[in-house]
Amino acid sequence: MKKILLFIFSLTLSTLAFSQVNQNQSIENNWRFGGGLGLSFGNNSYFSFNISPSIGYMVANNFEVGGIAGYQYGKDDYYKQNLFNVGPYINFYPIENIFLRANYMYYTGKQKYENSSPFYNSVSEIDIDESALWLGAGYQSNGQVRFQAGVLYNVLYKENESIFSSGFQPFMGISVGL
Repeated sequence: MKKILLFIFSLTLSTLAFSQVNQNQSIENNWRFGGGLGLSFGNNSYFSFNISPSIGYMVANNFEVGGIAGYQYGKDDYYKQNLFNVGPYINFYPIENIFLRANYMYYTGKQKYENSSPFYNSVSEIDIDESALWLGAGYQSNGQVRFQAGVLYNVLYKENESIFSSGFQPFMGISVGL
């Protein structure tokens, strides 16, 4: 586990180091391709993987529109999930490296729960069909390769009815100018 974390940390640092650009140099790339990738491990043999590629277009110096698609897989001793998501986003940059984001996302997939004991054994499957409207803010570095990080809140979140444990969601990712 330490080797995986060290590798991810080293990859992030090397990406940030090579993304520095001379202040006098302008970047004329309107298209951005990027996204996020994640792995998680935990108790009860928990394992989770997600990937979320994105593509965006700068329609003005401070306004970007784009789309995100994603897949999430999660599994432990009692639970298994396959989840797909897709939706558009808008980024507004009031200050060069700070952005405000609005991101509608539609989630669909299945969750499977298994409850087994010496006296009782059951399996239940739930179809997922949920919409989310994420609003928030983040930071984006300068350069051809950019690091993004921030936090979003789902304004459609309803406790005890959502697939999410909280209405808040942190995010991190990398994008490259095309």
